[in-house]
Amino acid sequence: MYSTIYDVFINNIDKSEEEKKNMIHEMVDIMDIDQLSKVIDFLKEPYFLKKLKPYLVNDMLPPIESPEFLFLLQLAKYNGNLVKKLARENKLSDYYIDKFINKYRLREVSKSIYVFPGNEIDGNFVFQAQYTRSVISHETALYMHDLSDVIPRKTIMSMPISYKLSQVEKNERKYIKVHKEVLGSNRTYYVVEYYQNDPIYLMKNQPIGNSQIQLMNTQQGNEVRVTSVERTIADIFKPSSNVEEEVKETALEQYSKRGNYDKSRLLRISKQQNVEKEIEHTLWKLKLH
Repeated sequence: MYSTIYDVFINNIDKSEEEKKNMIHEMVDIMDIDQLSKVIDFLKEPYFLKKLKPYLVNDMLPPIESPEFLFLLQLAKYNGNLVKKLARENKLSDYYIDKFINKYRLREVSKSIYVFPGNEIDGNFVFQAQYTRSVISHETALYMHDLSDVIPRKTIMSMPISYKLSQVEKNERKYIKVHKEVLGSNRTYYVVEYYQNDPIYLMKNQPIGNSQIQLMNTQQGNEVRVTSVERTIADIFKPSSNVEEEVKETALEQYSKRGNYDKSRLLRISKQQNVEKEIEHTLWKLKLH
């Protein structure tokens, strides 16, 4: 079977990459489970050699399933960002994590969080890895849900009301700056800035249940928690958010045009957040009631 695959590539060396992939798909479609298992076993080494290439020393792939291999998988999965907690969940001990952090010369971002040399820190991802109840919200979430054309120059991150934001100041490091900033209505924010990232503005918010959280990807492809469309809209209608009326109206108009528009859910969540009357009035004004 292996020679057959080899012959196909040799005899069709002039074919395009897409044509060759299609040929592989055709072969895979007619194979039984045992044949597929053998093909996977045959291809896994060149596959991982390609996938892990940016992190390898001298292009040498460590033995598959070894601690070093699992460590490199973590780097590739999170685009060079390493979170010790997540690595432990993938059966890596602190001994091996520390050993390979030193071997690959990872930079320490904050306690138990590192980044591979030459890779960018994914600020939103590593912040949420450290503060597990934080959720991207308000205007940032609005943009991520494609309900606003305004490109945010900062990330609004909702934090639990009970959380002492002053604790974040202890997290300041070489690649992290923490300071306070006063914005409209003399509202003071704690601002966290990771090197080469947009600043993260921390805002205390009412509890955000799991049903009001959606997983989305950062620009680097890492998963982060974001408020759902309905919770995002409810949040921007709160007086404390200081969001312009035009932005609120655009968000409601855009959401109403979607196939997953759920007015009942929107009003239910807005009632929980004490902005039901404001949203109903805007829906009426826009003739969306």
